[in-house]
Amino acid sequence: MRSGDDAPPSTRRRGRRGRARAPSVARAARPPRRPQAEIDADNDDLFAAIAAEPGARRWQWIVVHHTAAEFATLDGIDRYHRAHFGDPLGAEYHFVIGNGKKTELGRCEAARWRHQQALAAHLFHPERAPDALALCLIGNFHERPVPTAMMDGLAGLCRSLMTTFAIPLDQVTTHRKVDVGLTACPGKHFDLDDLRKRVEAG
Repeated sequence: MRSGDDAPPSTRRRGRRGRARAPSVARAARPPRRPQAEIDADNDDLFAAIAAEPGARRWQWIVVHHTAAEFATLDGIDRYHRAHFGDPLGAEYHFVIGNGKKTELGRCEAARWRHQQALAAHLFHPERAPDALALCLIGNFHERPVPTAMMDGLAGLCRSLMTTFAIPLDQVTTHRKVDVGLTACPGKHFDLDDLRKRVEAG
């Protein structure tokens, strides 16, 4: 969809001096804000469910991504990946972590994991991190730091997966480190060392 000065003339509106203006776009409302303790309790329930179903595959790596889009949702990612990658299962991430905009801050949601832990096409060179789980932070962390609640949710999720599948800490990494030179994902503000310290501290 085009907007602003790139929009077709028929969709533009005229200001007082006859200059073209982009049509207004209503921003989706934020989800109702719940206490962080309730979101943390939901995450704990998810982590318990992960521990209860370890069977489908021997996962070896955890790879962190970001959407690079601030207002993404799991439903939107599902639709986009179905349309652009032709994958009927939708999202090519196993879990997503919300950023408090159209998703709850720090809340972890099962994505591709819902489909019998199906493999995801999330790396250019999957042979560098075989059997990798894809964890995706919603937001653009090339532009801003990752909120503490998101890092805490991500660390808890990593810890749960590492315990369940015996994944070592040095095999918790980022898309940028796996596909060196091909991507900046999950953004220059994402601190892998900080994530690993949070995992160990938990």
